[in-house]
Amino acid sequence: MDEHIITSLLHEGAPIDNFGIGERLITSASAPVLSGVYKLAATESNGQSTPKIKVSASREKLTILGDKQVYRLYEPRTQRAFADLIALATETIVDATSLTVVTSDPLSVDRQQRLTHFEARPLLAPVDLSNTTSIPVTTIQATTQAKLAELPRTTQRLVNPDLYPVYMTTTLSQLQTSLLNKMTILAD
Repeated sequence: MDEHIITSLLHEGAPIDNFGIGERLITSASAPVLSGVYKLAATESNGQSTPKIKVSASREKLTILGDKQVYRLYEPRTQRAFADLIALATETIVDATSLTVVTSDPLSVDRQQRLTHFEARPLLAPVDLSNTTSIPVTTIQATTQAKLAELPRTTQRLVNPDLYPVYMTTTLSQLQTSLLNKMTILAD
């Protein structure tokens, strides 16, 4: 079984509660190895956070550095989500009539764009790991499903999904470029 078979069965109304998936869960025909990469985005010392970057010859492999907050952007009239925005945790994004952002797609030709008239809601919430009470898995699942449901249905297709725009603030983009330039100078 894979995601295509499961989707087909569910769309046909198959009365299935659980799926048992073995190697297809962690591998695919196009990439038969589970490739996970940990990228350090920041270090903390004495309460001070220092952004870190992974330098690569390939722009798409650069780290989106620092402590971040992700905002979902909504059209005020329809309340439909139209993009996500990655910001530094120290930046506060509020409802805006106009904001210049940078596309997070490293292959984009025109990286800067201007967004107008939107409402911004943060997606990340801090978790106190020292707190012994835990959030029930069902609450996490419900929140995740609600956030996924906000995305346009056309972006949720398994085959040929529409792209959902993800932007960075200009401050985050400038910090990334600044650290990249600093690392490039040190390498020369």
